[in-house]
Amino acid sequence: MKKYICSIILATAFIMTAGCFDPFYNEPYFNVDESALNWLEIYSKKISSKKLVRVRIDGGGVIKIREGTSPLVGDEFAHDNRNEKWEDIRDYKLTISKEEVHRIYQELINNGLFLEQKKSKDSPEETAIMAFGNIQNHTIYSTIYDPDLYEHLNAIVLMFYHPKPKRRK
Repeated sequence: MKKYICSIILATAFIMTAGCFDPFYNEPYFNVDESALNWLEIYSKKISSKKLVRVRIDGGGVIKIREGTSPLVGDEFAHDNRNEKWEDIRDYKLTISKEEVHRIYQELINNGLFLEQKKSKDSPEETAIMAFGNIQNHTIYSTIYDPDLYEHLNAIVLMFYHPKPKRRK
């Protein structure tokens, strides 16, 4: 009888506290540890020109920049090879220190990278910025609408991507 009462009390306590714990909740602000498994991709697309720039920042310090209007810029496994823009793609690769990558990740997290994004009237319309990644098992797959985070991500894209002026014909 005593075991029965104890088990009822424990079950009741568990049920009462279970509502306070969400196993799927990820804290949006956290300290980043250096890891080669962390990665972040930032897509910047100018609405008027259909030009896409993709910057991938790996935790090991490898930065991959891809630009153009080809479907391959946004999707490495694209299969539409009859697309007239198929060959309009440029790839660049560079390496920075792991400490610099760590600083970039931490700044983005401190600026609200993992907060839920909601479109507002102040959201920029001329360029769309999307962020995809996994930093310490926190994942993001979102279009960025927050103006401050938008500017921060755009600055990071421009830190590595230097647009070349068009040649006149």
